[in-house]
Amino acid sequence: MDQDIKFDSLGLRPYIANSLIGMGFEEMTPVQAEVIPVALQGRDILATAQTGTGKTAAYVIPILQLGARSLILAPTRELALQVQDDFNRMCGGTHPSVCLIGGAPFRDQKRALKRRPDSNIVATPGRLCDHIDQGTVNLGDIEMFVLDEADEMLSMGFSDDLDRINAAMPQECQTLLLAATMPKSVERLANAALDQPITIKAGSGPLKAADTVVQSVLIVPKRSRGQAIERLLVRYDPEACIIFCRTRNRTEELAKELSHIGAESLHGGYQQKHRDNVMTRFRNGRTNLLVATDVAARGLDVEAIDLVIQDDMPSNSEVYVHRVGRTGRAGREGRSILLISKGVSRRIGMLNKVAGRLGKEPLPTAEEVEELQTIRLVEEMMENEPGQLARTAYNSAIESNLSPEQIALAAIEMLVGDAKLEETSNHTGNTALALTVGKVDRVRPKDIVAVICNEGGLKGDRIGRIDLLDRISVVEVPSSEIDALVSALSNTKVRGRWLKPRHADDWDFANR
Repeated sequence: MDQDIKFDSLGLRPYIANSLIGMGFEEMTPVQAEVIPVALQGRDILATAQTGTGKTAAYVIPILQLGARSLILAPTRELALQVQDDFNRMCGGTHPSVCLIGGAPFRDQKRALKRRPDSNIVATPGRLCDHIDQGTVNLGDIEMFVLDEADEMLSMGFSDDLDRINAAMPQECQTLLLAATMPKSVERLANAALDQPITIKAGSGPLKAADTVVQSVLIVPKRSRGQAIERLLVRYDPEACIIFCRTRNRTEELAKELSHIGAESLHGGYQQKHRDNVMTRFRNGRTNLLVATDVAARGLDVEAIDLVIQDDMPSNSEVYVHRVGRTGRAGREGRSILLISKGVSRRIGMLNKVAGRLGKEPLPTAEEVEELQTIRLVEEMMENEPGQLARTAYNSAIESNLSPEQIALAAIEMLVGDAKLEETSNHTGNTALALTVGKVDRVRPKDIVAVICNEGGLKGDRIGRIDLLDRISVVEVPSSEIDALVSALSNTKVRGRWLKPRHADDWDFANR
């Protein structure tokens, strides 16, 4: 289908058309061009389309145009809130909606449903089932039922909830099921929920990252990633950037390391109010650096994101595509950089089919960073028109016998401080040393310290954190000493077991 079809060809209600213009929507994406006309005919739809292709508008526009009361299911709280926000923007406040998600007060949702029982509902499956159990939600007059990112809902374990919700839908309800992939579990759900559906495969084909995203790989040890990320941010100067981490601990740790440049963390362990506040600040541009887990950022659609940084290898190709898909959305250009350690670079092959082309990202040098910072500072100074206070301060400084050069240098120093990126941070100069002894060998931390000091010649105050597991121990030691320690401890035993020391650059030490 022609991808240049405009929304004004649909004959939409004026308030919808005006809302779309206000949101900057003119031409339909392929999934919108294929789904909207069929949905307006009242047909059930089974649609597959990759992330970032405009699926939300593809079902919200028919809901509004038909004036149907709707139920929209989404896999995560963040996506549900985002869908509700898009719904409210497109309807211009003409259609009431309520968002039913976990982590938010149940009582407030109950009141909203009682006050406006005809509201359109956006919900996560678990919380909607809670309302069904309590008898606080009326689904008997739902006219359009949307399952958004159905594959993700099923992968998150909502199969029973979806079956139960589907059984509660009115028989004449129009149903739209949308997914990025079509595994057997989605086919089973589609067979149960859809009645003679029209199948749409917009931009279908093998799972693949968007062509609008430049993808690259940077090999850098985990201990140096905070510094590397700072330098990448200077190199590309993004309007907004999201950094993906695999664990909640790593998310908080990295956000703390980057807090001096405004980073905030987001993961499922936070209270819903905190998550909402972080997302509001990120969407409004009050913070432009978000460090998040994959689940927390599922479905995140912020137009300004032009850089994605992946702090580690994704668990599989689908996760990689999801991460990359947060940028380069709706035809816009974006960039994704995957950070990995040298020891796992061989695993890059698993991404070749979905990535297309993965280039090599050179680590920005200190000289490059300083040059870029200088150029941008000068540009900012050239664009800045001095106010009266600045002129008064300058004249006072001249009267105090300061030269123009002294005044300028002092002002610049006050403006930027020591903006030079530090070569070291609290743990930048340290790395992890793994040893093949652990709890089952009745080894204690003090035994580890003793052998490193006695056999490796390292002073005890230079030994950092120690993680003692069942069969291995991991010790934080100075990076400059690790090669010598590996050599010195190679022929050493503790409680009858060889230590077999090795580098463990990617080790995440447990929080203390």
